[in-house]
Amino acid sequence: MTVDWTLLLLISALGYFLGSVPCGVIIAKFAGVHDLMSRGSGNIGATNVSRVLGAKYGAIVLVLDMTKGIIPAYLGLRYLNIGSFGALIPGVFAILGHNWSIFLRFKGGKGIATTTGVALVAFPKVVAVSVCVFVLTVGITKYVSLGSLLAVWVGFFYSLTIGLSNLEKLVVFIIAAVVTYRHKSNIRRLLTGTESRLGEKERKS
Repeated sequence: MTVDWTLLLLISALGYFLGSVPCGVIIAKFAGVHDLMSRGSGNIGATNVSRVLGAKYGAIVLVLDMTKGIIPAYLGLRYLNIGSFGALIPGVFAILGHNWSIFLRFKGGKGIATTTGVALVAFPKVVAVSVCVFVLTVGITKYVSLGSLLAVWVGFFYSLTIGLSNLEKLVVFIIAAVVTYRHKSNIRRLLTGTESRLGEKERKS
């Protein structure tokens, strides 16, 4: 596999920059909420935006955060000519940017929507399976965080069956691990029974 390292670095840097754009914070300010990170769960993603501002704004943030993953992953896939690995590396940087944003003093979100955007480009079949797991889990439990975590790990294990190289498997595992790490507070609340359910009104974490 021949890699154009300069182009890979450029697309990855773009991925980190795009990932760092805090769409939830920007949309919240547009809607009149200037302190999103001190509202609800304190997260900047679509779920908390929905809780604080309503489903319409949450849907906008969801699409924008997914797009942050789609753009660098597509550019890597299209121009690096190294298969799904070319989508994954810039995609990882987009996820890292979302989770540790340069515009938020290296704070950020949890990366589910951005990860979904990356996976849509790299492994669309995996996304289809993960979305089914997410919808089923949230439909039964009303826990978005639980649905997200199960979707990520089911997606990871399913991706092991589609002929990835060992390096690609490692990158996918790293993505799943990063997303899980960013959900550590949700995991604690799930274990103590204090996690917010879908449809609940804004509540301080």
